[in-house]
Amino acid sequence: MAKRGRKSIANERRAQILDAFHICAVRKGLERASLREVAEEAGLPVSNLHHFFENRDEMVSELVKRIVGGIIDNLRTEVRDLEDAQTRLKRIFEFLFSPKAQKLEDGSLYYDFWSLAHRSHTVRQTLQNLIRDQRETFFEMLLGTSDISKLSKTEKREIANIIIALVEGTFYVLDMDGENVSSRRMAHLIQRFLELHAEERMRKKNKKDIAP
Repeated sequence: MAKRGRKSIANERRAQILDAFHICAVRKGLERASLREVAEEAGLPVSNLHHFFENRDEMVSELVKRIVGGIIDNLRTEVRDLEDAQTRLKRIFEFLFSPKAQKLEDGSLYYDFWSLAHRSHTVRQTLQNLIRDQRETFFEMLLGTSDISKLSKTEKREIANIIIALVEGTFYVLDMDGENVSSRRMAHLIQRFLELHAEERMRKKNKKDIAP
């Protein structure tokens, strides 16, 4: 019981520190958010940060998981109870290109994460694992969606990669020139492009199957 209590308190403290780190990183930038400032924001001694996190890279990695990984967790929740294939596919793209996923207040952090990943193996590994998780999540979701589900595993994984690239690219364009971007229209067009690609691939496959 005591161990569970200590673990619960430790998790609360880690969450408290991550909340403060998130605020400081958005306010000043990831690189400029010092541990002292994070501790002050959290209302804790600086020594507590070292007690709950091994080093700064671990704090960054946990923040990456919270922000980037949280989007995929929310997407799973968003479509979990949807059984109709078309409704499910539509909701996937609506969510991915909505403010729920395209959180511009965290815009600068994505650039900082990517930059730090070139210097920190820990952060790079975290981002790599999250990308792989995204790919597998999209792949699994595509299994139950219209003609796209009939494509080969390789093609579905390629489509999953395209979705990741388009979502990340949209975030950049929205951040830099949001007044000239309609997320709703982008979601609709991307869904339609993928459906047309799948329809064309299946048409060619069917012709090949019935050819003498």
